[in-house]
Amino acid sequence: MFSLNEQKAIELGESGERAIREQNEYDALQYAEYLRELGHELLEGNLEKDLKRVIISLRNIGNRAVQKKMDNVASTALNELKYLSDIALDKNFSNAMWSFSKAAQEIGKGAVQVEMLEPAKLALDTLKMIGMGAVEKKMEVVTLWTTMSLEEMAYLANKQQLEDFTKEAKEAREEIIEYSEASGFVTKEQIEKYPQLIAQTVSQFSELRNLQPAGYETKPNEEFTEEEFFEEEVEGEEQEPETEAAKKEK
Repeated sequence: MFSLNEQKAIELGESGERAIREQNEYDALQYAEYLRELGHELLEGNLEKDLKRVIISLRNIGNRAVQKKMDNVASTALNELKYLSDIALDKNFSNAMWSFSKAAQEIGKGAVQVEMLEPAKLALDTLKMIGMGAVEKKMEVVTLWTTMSLEEMAYLANKQQLEDFTKEAKEAREEIIEYSEASGFVTKEQIEKYPQLIAQTVSQFSELRNLQPAGYETKPNEEFTEEEFFEEEVEGEEQEPETEAAKKEK
């Protein structure tokens, strides 16, 4: 059963997606703003579990906006995610931070593939902020996932021959790696192995195909479709991918 806050977030998200399908930009922007306001209230109440549903709804609005080529709505969804993630970092909400990283990753990948550069750049900036903050707060999974996401965006941008964006994504990833190693946290070797670990793991489960990192399988998850992971998770909560260290502890 969903809490009242989660139900409200779901309803706002669905209304926002409906507005996008109807090409109603004003209403779509309003629903994104309402979600940000709800998210802020949940952060003040330290309700991390409920907050994750807000993140999912904003992510769905952002993805739908990319599909419909609505730059302003996609950019607004990312700005709201960035605003909320900055506060969540201060509160050490590691589970929510993985959700924020996943949301920015998905919107950003879609934006790169259809060459919507403004939202793509916002996604990149959001991921960089999350990655640097994750290192500072010692959030291992968030650090690993975020650097992988930036690598994916660089890979996809290179395929689109977006040279400047490819360079920016690579530089953002390297900056996080350098900061992590200088902080004695996750090593470059761990970061480079992580996408391979994820690729090997999700290849065994068809229901997790949308988590497959771009460039790490025969047919990488490069196509941007409406059948995304978050849209199918209504019955369950997101689970952070395990690190090698966590697996060894079991």
